[in-house]
Amino acid sequence: MAEALVRCEDAARTYGKGTGAVVAVHGLSCTVPPAARIAVVGPSGSGKSTLLHLMAGLDRPTAGQVTHPGLPEGILARHIGVIFQGPSLLPPLTAAENVALPLRIDGVPDSEADARALAALDTLGLGGLADRLPDELSAGQAQRVAVARVLARGPRLVLADEPTGQLDRETGRQVLAVLLAAAEELGAAVVLTTHDPRIARELDVRWYMADGRLVPERGA
Repeated sequence: MAEALVRCEDAARTYGKGTGAVVAVHGLSCTVPPAARIAVVGPSGSGKSTLLHLMAGLDRPTAGQVTHPGLPEGILARHIGVIFQGPSLLPPLTAAENVALPLRIDGVPDSEADARALAALDTLGLGGLADRLPDELSAGQAQRVAVARVLARGPRLVLADEPTGQLDRETGRQVLAVLLAAAEELGAAVVLTTHDPRIARELDVRWYMADGRLVPERGA
């Protein structure tokens, strides 16, 4: 059996100290296998984003551990793509330049970075918008560009934090569909946080979070 891409073992994250300490995640254990499709469901403040940040290596647990046994050793960012809820495109750069930038930071030659950026935009139906600036895009288009930016790097794991949270229902479903289709083509696992049960039902597995803990899904 292939090793898990992420393994959390009694992982906890506390912010602050003493009486002002806030426990965002309590001793949580879970694994993300290759090619998984997982929705992490729960209300705002339940710890969903903190869990994703721990999985991405953007934050460190204050207790327990988070490991990535199924990913190649080295820089995690090259194998894990993170899609954020809010606007994340750089305003002075075109859509294509936004997508190509992480590749160039990785040391990919400019010509190859540009080609991969355009290919990713084409995959998400955005080829005709490559030269537009972020403020010339709709919210749905901008979020799809953010998806393209992640997928252009060919990650093994995509972590999406409320990627449809600021979109209307139909646009959100479209963004989710292209994200899952592109991840399928890459063979990448997807872990997505959402407070919308309709979005969650589009993925194979659902985890429910409440008060920083994984709990049985409501109604299960």
